[in-house]
Amino acid sequence: MATYTKYANGTVVTASGGANAAGFPAFTVFENTVDFTKVSTPLAINDVVQVISIPAGTWVMGVHWKIETVEGAARNFAVGDSTTTNGWITTTSANTLTSGTSTLALTEGMPNTITGYSSGKYYSTASTIDVLAVTAGGLTTAKLRLKVFGLVAGL
Repeated sequence: MATYTKYANGTVVTASGGANAAGFPAFTVFENTVDFTKVSTPLAINDVVQVISIPAGTWVMGVHWKIETVEGAARNFAVGDSTTTNGWITTTSANTLTSGTSTLALTEGMPNTITGYSSGKYYSTASTIDVLAVTAGGLTTAKLRLKVFGLVAGL
């Protein structure tokens, strides 16, 4: 499994655009688009691209995704972080112009438990929100926009 952080031209993929972290705490929307045609090597299955930087002391409440350009083949992605590669968004098709968001989900049991990061996650140390190529053939032509909603406490 390889992790990519730059496009073929050397431009860094990871961004933290839109942060107003000077406030204490401040609601922030982090946003970035990853264009898989520009990643230095086409993503293979289980490869990861770090898309959004999350500063230490941030509580991420949710992740929204939108396919802006389809993959053109039956390929899937997931959204997570370095701890759980599909913690925010489980396997989703990259071959349809659609969008979605992380929502509260429960795993049935005695008692029911929260699935993934569906109730949010606190990042005590800096981290990244990552996209995982889930299926054979990886991700090569899709363009995916991510928005991450969070509170930056700056602790």
